[in-house]
Order: sequence, then structure tokens, then C-alpha cells
Amino acid sequence: MAPIAFGTPGGAGPVPRAISGNPAGPQRGSAAASGFPDNVQTQNELYSLSPRAIWSVLRRQPASFWFVCIYLFFEYVRPQQVYKPIDVLPYARITLILALVSFLLERRTLHFRMFEILLAIFSLIVVASSVTAFDSSHSYDKLPDFFSWVLIYMLIANTVNTEERFLIFMLSFLLYSFKMSQFGTRSWAQDGFAFRNWGTTGAPGWFQNSGEFGIQMCIFLAVSAEFIVALGKYWPRWLRWAAWAAPITAVTGIVASSSRGDLIGLGAVAIWAIWTSRKKARAFTAAVVLAGLVYAITPPEQIVRLQQAGADPTSVSRTTMWKHGLEMMRDYPILGIGYDNWTEYHDLNYGGHGLLAHNSFIQAGSELGYTGLLAFLAMIAGAFVINRRTRLLANRLADRGRFMFYMARGLDGSLVGLIVSGSFISVLYYPFFWINFAMTVALNNAALNALRSDGSAPVSNPSTTGGRRVAVSPLR
Repeated sequence: MAPIAFGTPGGAGPVPRAISGNPAGPQRGSAAASGFPDNVQTQNELYSLSPRAIWSVLRRQPASFWFVCIYLFFEYVRPQQVYKPIDVLPYARITLILALVSFLLERRTLHFRMFEILLAIFSLIVVASSVTAFDSSHSYDKLPDFFSWVLIYMLIANTVNTEERFLIFMLSFLLYSFKMSQFGTRSWAQDGFAFRNWGTTGAPGWFQNSGEFGIQMCIFLAVSAEFIVALGKYWPRWLRWAAWAAPITAVTGIVASSSRGDLIGLGAVAIWAIWTSRKKARAFTAAVVLAGLVYAITPPEQIVRLQQAGADPTSVSRTTMWKHGLEMMRDYPILGIGYDNWTEYHDLNYGGHGLLAHNSFIQAGSELGYTGLLAFLAMIAGAFVINRRTRLLANRLADRGRFMFYMARGLDGSLVGLIVSGSFISVLYYPFFWINFAMTVALNNAALNALRSDGSAPVSNPSTTGGRRVAVSPLR
């Protein structure tokens, strides 16, 4: 299948005219065009999050989609680690393998477009860096971990490829995140909202450390707010108000994490919301109110830590790690010290034991060289480009593209929060970036599928530069 022509990053593009209440011309986005059955009532029931409608959609989905959703549950909720008696199997790995087998048996199309090219380049750099690594045997042992993220990306991006599937997948992602945010808020409240050095933690595994939990809350804040804006008009009033518990507990979770980096990530999400809002005065007022509330609930000890940032022992330790990482980049500029070699190399050459880079970008540059860092930055830029393209495609669907439009905005906001908060902790090979990339491309595939399935003119990803548009063949 021919790849999509490259585009150039730009602004968010205009909000679909139908969203603001004005006609938007012919409604090409019929129910069938977005992956819904030809029944407006059914699609509205799904937008209203009716359990009956959700089950009606789920039971029509292929096995690969079911297994991808089950994988997300085991990865983000980790019941096998919460309830030790059932921790007898590698559940996440098993469901991932079943998802892959189902995907292959269903003979689904594997797309290879702009982001896949960037991912392939980054993967080649990871392999090359492993060959030239300070400790190649360690890199080789860890390569399956990296390629598991590549596989997860490919399965999500190519399986969650209709609007209805994306809605259900995103809903489950939000519910799992809300489970963490409300637990973090309740546990903090039970301690009287007091300062805790260790902070609030999330589900076992990737989110058990307070810093990683705070990053997930930054992501959750952006996508949950846009999810409510996109679908709130289909909900009863009580649900519209109750749903705001999600972003509210995300904010309290960030504060409860006691992580200064995550608080800065929260500020970045707020600035992004103001920048992308059509009503900037209202957004600015809301951000000021939010800042006041955050200040009011922040323990005095945490405020002191913020004031001491850059001079306290934790800050000095992190800036020292950053300096060491920059030295590694200067000493090994092409392929770095080797994939996943930071700890061993640092322990031997700088002393200490088990210290981390505490910066995802310095982690990429030191382990993979400037080539790996540039490839990683290119993937981040590519994600913003794809989200803009999705919004442009959603414009062509008019009001039928409302959900996809706002979800593309939410994924932008979550990536902004991730970039900023991830600059204070090493999470390059955690789910944050890879799941965000996968959902970004999946949403774009869903938008393309919505436009192409009406059988009219060939569909292409829009480019803001007037460049060549390559037609996309129908999904199999």
C-alpha cells in the first residue's frame, strides 16, 4: 500500500463548523462511514455510553480487538499483582500473543506510513546501538522488551481502526486511569491531605512509583477533559457533572504524587489548553482558578520543595545525572553507550549504584547517541503532525467528526504533559510514549476509514503544504 505523503506541523486547524452550530455542507460522514451501523439511534446510544450499545458493538468485533483490550486491562490494572493467588501466568504477554495470532489469522492490513517509517528508523538505531554497546550482551537481553513496545504499537494502531473501536478502547483507558486517580485521591484524603515524601502511587508495575503515577495523571487529565467535551452533549446532566471527577482527581493525583516534575507537567497541560482554546479569555480564567486551587491543596512542605528546586539534594543529584548524560552524548555521539546500558556504564565510570538519567531525552541521547535522540524527537513531531491531520479529516465529517476532532486534541495535550513531566524521569521504555503513539495513529486510521468507507472519492491524509496526496486503499 502506498505511503501517505509527508506533511508539515501546524496549528490545530479550525473546529468543525457543525461543532459550533453552523452547517458544514454535505454530510459525507454517515453512520456507516465512521464504522457504526446504519442506525443513528445506535451511534447516539454509544456516544451516550449506554452499556447495551457498548456490548452491541463489542460482540461484533474481531478477536484481535478483544485481545488488545484485554491486554490493556492487564497492563494498566495489573490484577495479577494485586491479587497474588492469581499471579501464576504472564497474562499481559499471553493476551499480546493471542492478539498477534488473531490479527494474522484475520489477514488484516498492516499499514506502513509516515510514523511507521520513523519507528523503523528508531528501531534500527536501537539494534545498531546494541551491537556497539558498552555491554552488548545486556542490550541483547533487553531487546525483546523494546520490540514488545513495537508490537504493541502495531497491534493497537492497526486493530483499533474505526471510530467505534477507538471510543471503546479510549473509554477503557480512561476507566483504568480513573481507578488510579480516585484511589490516589482517596488515600491522600485519608492522610488528611498531608505531605508524603514517597507520594501517591498507582497500579503495580509501571505506575507504582509516584513520579510515573503523576505522568499518567498528566496524560489522563488532557484526554479525559477532551473526552467530556466531545461527548458530554449526549449524556444526561448528572453524568456530565459526575464525569468531571476524572480530570479533578487527575489534578489531585498530580499534587498528591509530591513530584515537582509532574506539577510542571500539569502547568504545561494548562498552558496548552489556553493556547488551543477558541475562547482564550475563558480558558485563561479557568487556568487561574485551577492554579489557585492547586496552590490551596498543596502541602506547605511541597511548596518549600518547589522553592528549593535546583538547590536541594534531589535537584543537585538530578542535574548531576543530566551532566553525566550529556558527557556520554559527547563521548559517543553516533550510537551512544548502548541500548539500556545507562546503569552499568554510569556505575562503572561515575560511581554510585543503580542511578538513572532522570530525563527521557537524555536517556535516549546517552544510550542511542544523537541519531537515536533525533529519531525519537522526529516520532514526537510526527505524532503532532498526525493529530493535526486527524483534525483536518474530522472537519470533513462535520458534526460526525466531533469525537475524533477532540480526541486528537486530547492526545496532543497528553503528549505535551508527557514531554514536560518525562523530562524529569527516565520513562523512554515505559508505556507512556508508545501507547500515546499507538492511539494517535489508530485515531488517524479511524478518521481515514470513516471518510473512505462511503465509497466516494479517494481519501488521503491532508497536507498543509499543498504537496502530493496519495490515495489510500480500502481497509481489508
